[in-house]
Amino acid sequence: MANPAEELDLRVLKTITVKAPIERAFSIFVEQMETWWPSTHHIGNTPFQAIFVEPRVGGRWYERNVAGEQCDWGTVLRWDPPHAVCFSWHVGPGHDQPEWKFDPDMAKASEVEIRFTAQGRDSTFVELEHRKIERHGQGAEQLRAMFDGPGAWISILEQYAKRVDTPDASA
Repeated sequence: MANPAEELDLRVLKTITVKAPIERAFSIFVEQMETWWPSTHHIGNTPFQAIFVEPRVGGRWYERNVAGEQCDWGTVLRWDPPHAVCFSWHVGPGHDQPEWKFDPDMAKASEVEIRFTAQGRDSTFVELEHRKIERHGQGAEQLRAMFDGPGAWISILEQYAKRVDTPDASA
């Protein structure tokens, strides 16, 4: 088992500022996720059509494909609109590459918390913290490096920011 100092190293923190009031920034994040989340980033057998966040602690975070099949991603651990939402994330590393499959074991789930801070009336600072990655077990260090890389959380947040900046992205 890793010591506390090593566990702290397995966290990823990314930030972005979006041009929207805090309520709109939060709403687009949790209610319109499929409009900005990369279609290549899914854990179901086929690409998603929609992504859902049930608005309560204990709610599901899941995707649905065009055939109506659902695939869980995690559980809502914190629900504090419009200031924060936190999800458990139930995917794990494989031997050579990540297994993007749902694992219901909470002891193996990392956490993704998104915090929203108003910066005036029309701007919101968004912090995404992916923590407890060590729970994914063997390969967690590689998984953390992948999440910290350019094709992961930062590009996902950039897609989110583009969607927030789109005039028809009403919340």
